[in-house]
Amino acid sequence: MKKFLKIVLIIIGILICIFLLDILQAKIFKNGSLLNIILNNMTYSMKAVVVKVNDNSLLAIDKNTDELYSIKFTEEGNIGFEKGQEILVYYNGTVNTIYPGVPDGVKKIKIIKEESEKEIPESILRYCYNSIENVKATVNEVTTRSITITITDTNELPYEYLDDYTIYEKVKNEKYTGTGEIIGENTEHSTSGFTRNRIRI
Repeated sequence: MKKFLKIVLIIIGILICIFLLDILQAKIFKNGSLLNIILNNMTYSMKAVVVKVNDNSLLAIDKNTDELYSIKFTEEGNIGFEKGQEILVYYNGTVNTIYPGVPDGVKKIKIIKEESEKEIPESILRYCYNSIENVKATVNEVTTRSITITITDTNELPYEYLDDYTIYEKVKNEKYTGTGEIIGENTEHSTSGFTRNRIRI
């Protein structure tokens, strides 16, 4: 009887330690609770905030580090993921070192908050939602002294892009010898591409 009581006390002590670690959210467990890790086959877990939902994956930031990750859906698929939700991701502990990082062996993605208090950095929003394909530049007028361009940006946030424009006089390059096959414009201010000479037999 005493031996049984001792075993029960040991088990209770272990459970208390687990719940204490669960509350403290020890960093050694990648922001996840020890209890959840044990219940999910000893995988690592990460708290993250959903930034964007794609067809087969989602982009999310680690709640503590703001690192961006691309997380593939499990067999459950999209269980109702939306931007701003707080999720708990169970994976095998390794991350592919590309950008954004891709956690390996994702076993489960759990929604733990419908709206996280974590604010998504603007730089991350720009990366996820902005594209140069949504920026159109139209040349309206060109003179010897100026160029007028209309730029239309349909991105949610203004696309940050820097480019230089130079006006050149278009003249024929008299130095061109005719060797090879010319590709593209051939002027003093542009370098045309050439193919090798063709030898016909």
